[in-house]
Amino acid sequence: MTVREMPENNEIPAAPDVAETLHRIEQHLAALRRIQEAASRDWLTIQDVADGLQISRTTVERLIHSGRLQAAEIKSANGTGQRVRFRIRREWIERFLLTNTRSRGKDPLRKPGYRTNKGAVDFIG
Repeated sequence: MTVREMPENNEIPAAPDVAETLHRIEQHLAALRRIQEAASRDWLTIQDVADGLQISRTTVERLIHSGRLQAAEIKSANGTGQRVRFRIRREWIERFLLTNTRSRGKDPLRKPGYRTNKGAVDFIG
C-alpha cells in the first residue's frame, strides 16, 4: 500500500489471521497477569493487613509479636543492622478472624440492662 492508497483515517487494515493471533496473545497475557497477581497477593504486608482489617499498623504488629496472628519473618541485612519484615498469608488472616471474632446480638453497642435516659429533655428538637 502506498501513501496515496492510505485511508483518510490513517489506519492500516490488518489481515484477519494477524488480528486473530494478536487477540490470542492478548488473552494469554491477560491470563498470565491474573495468575501472577493472584500468586503475589497471597502474601500480604503489615500495611496491607492493616488496611484490609481497618486497624492500625501498630495493632497488626502487636498481634504478630503476641503470637495471635501468624506471620513469616524476613530478615535482611540493611547497613550495619538487620531489618525485619513480616509477610502474612491470607489463610492466616482468615484463621485469625475465625478464632478471634464472635457473633453479637442485635445491638452490639447496647449492653443488656442498659438504661436509657427516658426523662431527658431534647433541647434541639
